[in-house]
Amino acid sequence: MSVFPAPETLRASLVLALVIAAVMMGLLSQRHYSRGRALSLVALGFFVWSVQTLLSPLLEVWPRWAVVLDLAATGLFLVVVIRLIIKREIAATEQKYRSMFDAVSDAIFMVDLWTLKVRDANQHAQRLTQRTAAQLRGVSFLDLCPSLRESGTNQLEHRQMFNAVFKPHNEFHIARADGTLVLCEGETSLVPWQHRPVMQVRVREVADDGKVHQLIRRAEKMSSLGQLIAGVAHELNNPLAVVVGYAQLLAKRKIDDEQLRADLLKILHESERAAKIVRDLLSFARPCEPQLQPVDLNQIVANVLAVRDAQLRASGIQLEKHLAAKLPLTKADPIQIEQVLTNLVANAIDAINTRPAPRWLRVATAEVGLNIRVTVADSGPGIAPDIIGRIFDPFFTTKPPGKGTGLGLSISHTIIEEHKGKLWVESAPGQGAQFFIELPIVPCEAPAAAPVAAAPVPTAEPAARLLIVDDEPGIRDVLQAVLASNGYETDTAGNGKEALQKLDAHRYDLIFSDLHMPEMSGEQFHAAVEARDRRLAKRIVFVTGDTVSPQTRGFLERTGNRWISKPFNISAVEDLVRTLLREARSPEAQLADLYATDRPRPPAARPER
Repeated sequence: MSVFPAPETLRASLVLALVIAAVMMGLLSQRHYSRGRALSLVALGFFVWSVQTLLSPLLEVWPRWAVVLDLAATGLFLVVVIRLIIKREIAATEQKYRSMFDAVSDAIFMVDLWTLKVRDANQHAQRLTQRTAAQLRGVSFLDLCPSLRESGTNQLEHRQMFNAVFKPHNEFHIARADGTLVLCEGETSLVPWQHRPVMQVRVREVADDGKVHQLIRRAEKMSSLGQLIAGVAHELNNPLAVVVGYAQLLAKRKIDDEQLRADLLKILHESERAAKIVRDLLSFARPCEPQLQPVDLNQIVANVLAVRDAQLRASGIQLEKHLAAKLPLTKADPIQIEQVLTNLVANAIDAINTRPAPRWLRVATAEVGLNIRVTVADSGPGIAPDIIGRIFDPFFTTKPPGKGTGLGLSISHTIIEEHKGKLWVESAPGQGAQFFIELPIVPCEAPAAAPVAAAPVPTAEPAARLLIVDDEPGIRDVLQAVLASNGYETDTAGNGKEALQKLDAHRYDLIFSDLHMPEMSGEQFHAAVEARDRRLAKRIVFVTGDTVSPQTRGFLERTGNRWISKPFNISAVEDLVRTLLREARSPEAQLADLYATDRPRPPAARPER
């Protein structure tokens, strides 16, 4: 009996082995490593099995060769597996390199030293030249950088030529696909690339000097203007507070003369309008950092529209409200976002009122990608193309004189930018306008609902003595009139030093103090009172017309004291006084006063000798 298999079996085994080997080699060359790796290993197993089947009769005769065959099969298997692993790691490394290569902020060109042709380019290089990576590969770098058009025939000359152009702080031009030249600067270095040295050219665009100086001058002017506006707004707040305060006091009285009462209401309306203009000026001059917290934009939108509901119905404007269900939360300053939405809705109402029909306002919220979008659309006349690019500029307005300051949209744009968001407009003449706000979705927990305080039981005004500290006589007088009308005993002081003298002579339950005063500021006065009586220092209410500067906000946050802004609402002042006096006379507060150890005792009198 022959040890060799039949010819038909031998031929079939050889054909099967060759087919499996061909399939295996084909799979090894595939770029889809996950599928190719699995199928290749299966094919390798079949190949080894076929060979062993083919040679099994021989191995029975020569058993030593079985060991050799097993070792060869194992070695072949390991070689294939290692090759697959290496190819996978190379692919991962190349992908990582490409990601880093494209993430670099500079434009990078890999240039062949001999031919000066571009071998590769990152995404910034593609944007700079307005060409794709495929279009850049094979292009001579001389066509991209006209400054390099000098003689050069070998590596050394090419290297010298690049060094002459790409010197530190040396500027040159890069040609775009449309033929325009972009002013750039950059540097070169030799790096290994695909087993041979290439020139790595790093290029960055530089702004035109004229534009840079123009931007610097504009920034300096805006800074100076901001300081001027802040000073003027602060000075305006004091007389405004006096006018508003006395107008509110008069409005609380019974006035039989209807014409006089109507005139008084006009004074109140116009003074409050002036106060809003001053607040806008301060917000523009000293934008404050947002106080971020978890917010539901649907709730803020609903609050703004609820306030404007009566105005919309009176103007015959149809409101279309589309609030997305299960809208994600974001982190924002609810007061500032409400300010932005209020401004956009007010502008939309003004625009709608300039047209007879149609008259509608649409407000919608939606989740768009990783952002939350709020849309405010109106049926107004739209915005002309020649001015739509200027509507976010400070002091630019299309409203008639006396109807707007041109600061609302500028302040809104700044607020949204401070929130890492975007605010933009889309409009066409005669087709209304759409304003879009986008804020990033921030994973956070919903804010806890504030406990509903029980309504206070009406009681008679408790007897109390209050001290008013302000360098403006008008502010002292109007506050004294408001507090005296509620039955409180009051004293006044023109500065912090005078107030400390009064504290030496009398005991006060509450203190109203200005922040910006000569001789002794409100901050210094607070420190002096705190050294005497910490609990009384907590009952200082600060009165200021500058609540947007970082220094003022920082001080108020550190102390945690209550404060009111000029011009103030006298009803809010009255409520605040009642609240603070009620807290001060609670059993807990009285017990704390009884056992307080930080209040200094008067020094004992020394016996005369």
